[in-house]
Amino acid sequence: MIEYFDVRGKHMFVRVWTEYVPSPDPFSLVFMLKNRILVGACWKGKLEGDESNVYGFFEHLLTACYYFLQPEHPHVKALTRFERMNAEEAGFRLKGDEVVVYRGVERNSIYYACSTGRIARIYYHNELLEFTNCPEYGGKHKGVVELPLREFVEDVLEISREYLEKYAPIIEKIRLEHGEEPDDYDFLQKFYREVEMLYRESGFC
Repeated sequence: MIEYFDVRGKHMFVRVWTEYVPSPDPFSLVFMLKNRILVGACWKGKLEGDESNVYGFFEHLLTACYYFLQPEHPHVKALTRFERMNAEEAGFRLKGDEVVVYRGVERNSIYYACSTGRIARIYYHNELLEFTNCPEYGGKHKGVVELPLREFVEDVLEISREYLEKYAPIIEKIRLEHGEEPDDYDFLQKFYREVEMLYRESGFC
């Protein structure tokens, strides 16, 4: 059994460790965007994962893209108003030109994936990274990362496709061996295809 696997796009990098540790979230992962660690940490020069629901992690990224590609949908507008208030209450200072605001929550991290229509802007606070002794990540446990919206969506589709095709069966096999109920990968595959279709219809590609 492999110790971990990596999936990466142009700006995104995800490493998932395959060791099963009995807990509500038995696997750990690192999520990096433009060399910022949004989920996970670095210690003594090595990346360390944070406990995470791997299925839910990819579902959250796809959901952010699903909303980014439908900014005028009434549900997206209502969600954005709600999450903008949550972000401000949590101490995030959004720039104010975001038309979509979506919250992602991991065990020790919170991030708001936002879109202006052309730019993806991710505000994050990674509590686990506050204690890093890796100088390249010191003081970078919270901040903002920006990239073109098109490239954000393309990266999410790329890493999600690779995960679903190559690594989801590995994670699922391990979970089932430990008596867990199966995740609904039929839904996640269908959701991936739906986001991909929205992207193709958006005019970005």
